[in-house]
Parts: sequence; C-alpha cells; structure tokens
Amino acid sequence: MPSNDSFLTSNHLKIGFTYDSRSDWMARGFSAEQCAEFESEETVESIAAALRTRGMVEMIGGLKSLAKKLVSSEADWDVVFNICEGYGTLGREAQVPAILEAWGIPFTFSDSATLALCLDKAKTKMVLEHYGIPTAPFACIPPRNSWPSPDFYPLSIIENSAHREALNSFPLFVKPSSVSTGIGISQANKVTNHEQLAKVLEDISTRYSTQTILIERFLAGREFTVGIIGTGADAYAIGVYELVFLKDNPQFPINTTIPYDSHDPAVLELDVYGHELKHQWTPNPQHVNMDLADPIARAAADIALKAWQVLGCRDGGRVDVRHDKKGLDAVPNFIEVNPIAGLAPNWSDLPRLAKANGIDFERLLGLVINSALKRHNY
Repeated sequence: MPSNDSFLTSNHLKIGFTYDSRSDWMARGFSAEQCAEFESEETVESIAAALRTRGMVEMIGGLKSLAKKLVSSEADWDVVFNICEGYGTLGREAQVPAILEAWGIPFTFSDSATLALCLDKAKTKMVLEHYGIPTAPFACIPPRNSWPSPDFYPLSIIENSAHREALNSFPLFVKPSSVSTGIGISQANKVTNHEQLAKVLEDISTRYSTQTILIERFLAGREFTVGIIGTGADAYAIGVYELVFLKDNPQFPINTTIPYDSHDPAVLELDVYGHELKHQWTPNPQHVNMDLADPIARAAADIALKAWQVLGCRDGGRVDVRHDKKGLDAVPNFIEVNPIAGLAPNWSDLPRLAKANGIDFERLLGLVINSALKRHNY
C-alpha cells in the first residue's frame, strides 16, 4: 500500500468543514427518507474531532452558510473538508464544490463536474462503457415527466437499445439513476418476468418522475465494495469487502460479535443490498474483509480503480463491484461509485474497510486531506 503520510504529523492546518446536518434539514420539514443521505450530529462531531487533530476547524455547515461566509469575509482556510450532499437537483452534490472552485479554495473529494456525472448512474455507465470498463448491459428510460404522450410505451426503449439481446431475458434490475444510500432500491427491483418489469417501472418512474430509470441485466455473482484513497495514478485500494448474501450461502458462518438489530427470517432471503439492508444491522449480508493479495479481491479492486480514475474521482471514496455470474470465469462489473462516501465511524463502509485494514478514523481523514493538499502542491 503506498505511503501517503507526509502531512499526517502536521497539526497547524486551517480547515473549513462543510456538511449537511440531518437534524437541520429535518427541522426544515424534510422527511427522514429525504434526509437519509445527510450525516447525523454524532457523525458530524466525530469527523470534526478527527479533523481537529490536524489543526483548527471552522464549522461552516451547508451551501447557504458557506455562501454567506464567502461574501461577508475573507476565507483563509488551507483546505475545506467537504461532505455536503445538497438537495433537490441532479447537480446537488456539485453545488458546494462549484462555489469553492469559483473562489479558488482547495477542498477534499471530487470536483463539481465529477460529482454531477457520478450522481447520474446512467451517464456514468455510458462513460465507463466507452472506456471498456465492464458494467451490466443497460437501457435508459427517460424521466417520466419528459414522456412525449400519455400512451408512450417506455419498454420500447429496450427494443431499440444496443443491449436489447442481453436485456431480452430475466432477471433484470430496475432503479432510479440519481439517488444514493440505497434509496429506491429493494428486493422488488429485481424482476423475473415482463409483468413484474412493467409494474416496477411504473412504480419507480412515478415516484422518481424527474429521473432517468435504468434497466440492467441483473448481475448474478459475488458482490464487493472497494475502499479507495488518492487521485489519478496515486489512487490505491485500502481494502475490499465481500457482501455474502445468505440466500445463496446458507451455511456461511455468521459473525456473532455484531449486535444485530433484526433476525427477521425474511431478511435472510434478500440478495439485493438496498435501503432496507443498508440502514439496519442484520446478519444478511455478511461483510467479509478480503486479503488484497487474493486474486478475486485484486480483480475487483482493479476494476474499481480503473473506474475511479476514468471518472476523475479524487482523494477517497468507494466503488461497488459485482461478478456477472457465479463461477471461476466470472467477470467483475462496475455497479456504482460513491465519490462522497459515508463517514459514520463503525457504520459506514469506508471507515469500516479502513479499520479492518489497520487505518483508524483519524488517519483515514488525514489521508484524504493529504491527497487534497498534494493536488494543490501544498
């Protein structure tokens, strides 16, 4: 693993911290689901505490607080640690980075263009397919609010797709293209016949009427998530988790050291890592830390890194990968990228991956800051 510790001993940085607080947004009348991407007060303070080991931290808050600060005073931060998710538009994650770019202020994680691209899973897949990075065959159903007439037949898009042959058999997977944190994703998104496909497409296109809907060939193999630190040629994988679904592996040993929230037998039948599974501790799936020397883990990490670099992601984040089928000849496919990964200690995948591979929370954030400072020749 490459060393990136040259700034870790520095504790004289001036760090601005931009974030969206879940409690702030809920106080404005937004629902818990609408605020699912935002961090809790506990997580915000945990991040701030870790950042304070690197210097002085100014708690800025979200987009509007940042804008007020910039127009009313001279910003003197060495770097802004940005985890703002934004709200309400397809470019929401790009809003804070765009302002910081306009002011010429260094900040962590990806730039506005990359964040806008990566939030759109459909366009992300188009870019990766162009560069030859494996991703499930797909078709893009345009946003429902743009359908040309009430009798428009959305599934005709599949018939005209370059991937129509691959999408002509089941199972398929249907999902909104511009949500995060597993929102809009459940076991029901995996469809096994035309009737289910039409029903799920009707439901999702109605609930997410401003978003493109992706219809993909369901990837039937093993699933992984890869933690990444760095930018461009300096990027490297810090760890790989396999998500072992118990439906296909009923004899797999369950980690008994975790205080699971639920042992509902119905949960054990799920093989889709959606909103339900991401927001509670259950035995399914099991998160298994893999040795990066394992050829299977290395292959998943290689695909993740190629996607990370092609998309222009920076500093730190996570890429999800799944095999196209079971067996030794399975090919790892890109699922999606999270360029602003969750940072709840002991809960979110990136800090858990880091911890499992000997990187504590303070050092993880230090590595992210180091990558950002290196980009700016600090």
